[in-house]
Amino acid sequence: MKHKNLCIHELEEGQCGLCKPPPLGIHEIVFTTKGGQVFHNWSDCAYLLAGQSLAETRGQNNHPIVPTKWSSVYYSYGACEWCAARHHLRDTKLMTCEVLISGKWEKASYLRERFLDHGAKEHQVMLDMTNTIHLVTGEKIRF
Repeated sequence: MKHKNLCIHELEEGQCGLCKPPPLGIHEIVFTTKGGQVFHNWSDCAYLLAGQSLAETRGQNNHPIVPTKWSSVYYSYGACEWCAARHHLRDTKLMTCEVLISGKWEKASYLRERFLDHGAKEHQVMLDMTNTIHLVTGEKIRF
């Protein structure tokens, strides 16, 4: 009989929600609030903080931001459009660009943008060399 690889919970490798790696674009630890409907990759996500601010201005309870394992919320919450953009674009061919990082132009893949005050934009890119996500403003990106 062929032995299958089992995790510490005695489930087949890749089947255990506690042990398997997160899907593309989702971090191992994500962030939620009791009143929220999505999870976030970043505890300082602009969309998460805007939601907290909105609740506060409406006089609603502002629930704490709680770190949690991705697998405990992945199937019950949606993924944030901003900080989980790579996850939402997983099957899309990404546009290439260059971004100015530490004084050097680096090749990157373009993920998405958001508008800031007075028409300025913040762009989310993934560096090709490291697969790390960076946020840059207009003067630091070229297509």
